[in-house]
Amino acid sequence: MWKYLFLVFVLIGCSNSEVVKTTKNLETKNEKYLLLKGANLYSLGKKSEALEIYEEILKINSKNSVALREKAIIEGQLGNIVQAEKDLNRALALNPKDNLTLKNLGYLNFEKRDYSKSSKYLKSVSKDFMNDQDYFILGYIEFLNGNYLNSLKYYEYVEDDEIFNNSLFFDSYLNNLKRVDSLKKDSYLKIENKIKYNKVNTIKLSNFYSLSLDKDDYSERVLKNYLTYNDIDKEVVEKLINIYYKNGDKVKEKEALNLIFN
Repeated sequence: MWKYLFLVFVLIGCSNSEVVKTTKNLETKNEKYLLLKGANLYSLGKKSEALEIYEEILKINSKNSVALREKAIIEGQLGNIVQAEKDLNRALALNPKDNLTLKNLGYLNFEKRDYSKSSKYLKSVSKDFMNDQDYFILGYIEFLNGNYLNSLKYYEYVEDDEIFNNSLFFDSYLNNLKRVDSLKKDSYLKIENKIKYNKVNTIKLSNFYSLSLDKDDYSERVLKNYLTYNDIDKEVVEKLINIYYKNGDKVKEKEALNLIFN
């Protein structure tokens, strides 16, 4: 699973097994051995040592696109963004269809807020190589461009709980829905399940249901869902009480009050 180590996203490298696949056509066994060594060091968290290995490979063969890409990833994670981008562009020139290079250029340009380039690179990634993070970025860029329906289409692919509880994703998701209410009931249930431990997003979704969709029954449902999986929370219960008061349901209002005072 990817982690968010930059502002939001992190450059990603390949595993040892992927190194074996991508190096099978290299001219020298020494390059293959060094690539595996670099990947092992990186997996152990020894980034500086891995970086030295990739630099050694490039002295042997300056056109080794895998070494360039893996070097770029470490450079980026160490904060050397300019060098990372240079290495990734060189790697892409040598191997224009490499999915990992395309992804990382997409992530890097997203962090630079060059959304046009970010979108271009990520849309070039093979469909079977796309993940939730990629759909998140593409959907967010569409949201920024005012293409709310397209944004929702990308967001529908996202399943990762961590992304759903990222405020950048969730706030833009709700803003999309305020403009384009195209989701089916099952999609709303999916959202509610993803945020069931997140009080802030639960309240945001409850407000959206009541104020934007005029669906107090949906609002009641998401609040109750939160209370099912978490301790009784006064703010959440008070929102339930307000819904019942608004709709004149004295019985449910009394039951909700009892949750606070008992």
